[in-house]
Amino acid sequence: MHKHFDTSTVRESDRFAFWHEELCRNFCRADSIQVRSEPFDARLTKSELGSISVSSIDCEPMRYQRAPGDICISPSEDFLLSVLTGGVGQIEQQGRTSLLREGDVVMYDTAQPFVYEFANRYRMVLLKVPRRAMLARAPDAEHRTALAISGRTPLGGLAGTMIRSAAELDLEDGVAAARIGASIIDVIAAAMDVSFADTAPTAGRQASLLFKAQAYIRSHLDDADLGVERIAAAMHVSSSTLARLFACSGTTVMRWLWDERLSAAHRALLEGRAKQVTEVALSCGFSSFSHFSRSFKARYGHSPNTMIKPARARSH
Repeated sequence: MHKHFDTSTVRESDRFAFWHEELCRNFCRADSIQVRSEPFDARLTKSELGSISVSSIDCEPMRYQRAPGDICISPSEDFLLSVLTGGVGQIEQQGRTSLLREGDVVMYDTAQPFVYEFANRYRMVLLKVPRRAMLARAPDAEHRTALAISGRTPLGGLAGTMIRSAAELDLEDGVAAARIGASIIDVIAAAMDVSFADTAPTAGRQASLLFKAQAYIRSHLDDADLGVERIAAAMHVSSSTLARLFACSGTTVMRWLWDERLSAAHRALLEGRAKQVTEVALSCGFSSFSHFSRSFKARYGHSPNTMIKPARARSH
């Protein structure tokens, strides 16, 4: 069943606040900044396809900014995927910036800060996908945020068309809706694989090697001595070859390793799987507790100690 939110249903003086509240409630907490001082007009239509939500948005020029403080106050573990159906947008996340035109698809992570802005009125369809569902199909999704998938490519066009069509569905059959939602995620994952394959030295073997290296790192996060040479040896390649693989995905081996360690630590604390922060630090390969605390706060905007009490409370 479709749910409709329209600013014209409330007093003009309350419209912007109404819009901001609905976006925070339906997607994630973020600052909403009106680009132009004029009577505000926006509308949103939302429906569900299994575990994912599909929303059509028609809105005045806006700037949305999710800061570390927002993540601290209101954690979120979803991916958002948008396809523009009108207007132009620009998104920034994790040091990557993409300019988006009509038909382009982009993914961003609600667990990380982002800025998404529109200089003029825009229309889009926005998917909200649970983290587990996205990572099951695209294990490196966290490193593909803010990278535009052109709607002018065959798979990009297919993904965009499926997302736009999904917004028009109003299915009463929950099983069918869930299957359609899963199919859309599969197509998006395939579109990302093809769209970003050109950034690798070669598709195929080297892409597979990168995935294997990432899997090896994830399974050895607790090894504080894990480094480039050991990972390269496990993959039977040179350190320089390994470095080139990660460089083509926009990062370095050690930066990717530390990002994974911080993400694993954050998940462990969020899920209440530790009683002490030192347990988390050691289990994720941090030999220096002070370094762990500084890095954690720099990324998430708060100390890891602040997550212990809520995590323990949730376990009772």
